[in-house]
Amino acid sequence: MKMPESMDECIFFTNRILEDKTKLRAWVPEGQNIVNIIYTCGKCGYEGEVSQNYEKPITFICEDCGEKIVVKPLKKGKRGRKKKKKK
Repeated sequence: MKMPESMDECIFFTNRILEDKTKLRAWVPEGQNIVNIIYTCGKCGYEGEVSQNYEKPITFICEDCGEKIVVKPLKKGKRGRKKKKKK
């Protein structure tokens, strides 16, 4: 699975650690309705890749342990990079 070179190539991109400690990168290339996911399962540590239809919330199953993983939308105000506090 090829990572996009820029977020400008995507209609959706996320790189985060979920509440269950699952680490993932997910993106939807411009002009497509397929989400590509590279993940490390928080339950079993399995590293895998998944491509599936893009629907919110993104939900998929760990290929190793069968854990259901849900990528919930970020709450308003939590998107993007954190701004540094001025001293």
